Amino acid sequence: MHVRVVLVGVEGAVNLGFIARTCMNFGVEELYLVNPVASIEEALRYSAKAADFLRKAKILDSLPEALRGVDLVAATTAKGYSVGDALRQAVPLREFVDMVRGRVERLAVVFGRESTGLKRSELELADVLVTIPADPRYPVLNLSQAVAVVLWELWSSKDSSAQNVPPRADRREVEEILGLIDNVSSIVLGHEDKVRRLHEVWKKVLWRSSLSTYEARLIKYWLRRINSRLTLDE
Repeated sequence: MHVRVVLVGVEGAVNLGFIARTCMNFGVEELYLVNPVASIEEALRYSAKAADFLRKAKILDSLPEALRGVDLVAATTAKGYSVGDALRQAVPLREFVDMVRGRVERLAVVFGRESTGLKRSELELADVLVTIPADPRYPVLNLSQAVAVVLWELWSSKDSSAQNVPPRADRREVEEILGLIDNVSSIVLGHEDKVRRLHEVWKKVLWRSSLSTYEARLIKYWLRRINSRLTLDE
């Protein structure tokens, strides 16, 4: 699995240097920095033998640009659950690793700012939210520690990819299903806010379910029939 680490607004040079080292420790192929605050030159002092890797990091102005060309986008968050919040429904880290093992070829893992994490608008760009379970008295990890925990879990799973599983639905197929669900929701509910919230819920459910291509094809067939019937009944 090809892993891209995306750091949004990283603030500390020490953290950035340590993260570059961690990426090298666990075989990360790409490091993308979105609007970094930290000094790259200062971070190089803490990157040890990962200095060349850090120098090759791509520096971009927008998160959407940093997420192009991947099959799955996972955003990390310490606040993984909030009652009534369709967005904050995160998957525990080990469950997430089991979900993507042997099923995702190109993965982007997004980490937020040390001070404030990721904004809601940034979390909404993810296909799934991931959280690291920790003591509820202090569940927020230091950024470089969080990166290390996530990357170690991903690295430790690489040699155990399942070979006897059906081909999985790709991003295009999942987005087609979401589009059909949105059509049904718009016809049945008609309320834009409810349609948006249901979209967020269905997006998380579909990615967590790791649909096979056959399952995706059946679901699309079923949704198209529903859309056709609803359109005729209008």
